[in-house]
Amino acid sequence: MVTHAVRRHLVENDPTVATRNKFPLRRASDVADYELRIEELRVFYRVEGAEVSITVVGRKRGNTLIVQGEEYVL
Repeated sequence: MVTHAVRRHLVENDPTVATRNKFPLRRASDVADYELRIEELRVFYRVEGAEVSITVVGRKRGNTLIVQGEEYVL
């Protein structure tokens, strides 16, 4: 599911064009410039030229993002 969604949204289509589930972050971040929503998962990524770098993948619950067991309030 995740690899299929990443391939469809970030490889087969323009990763910088905003859609319902793919959009630039509203606030500046040191980690990523864009977010891709895949059900309860959040994929944060950067685009540099033709290269897409996935920087963080986490699970969202309410206003909390869980990455490798650590909770971050959004």
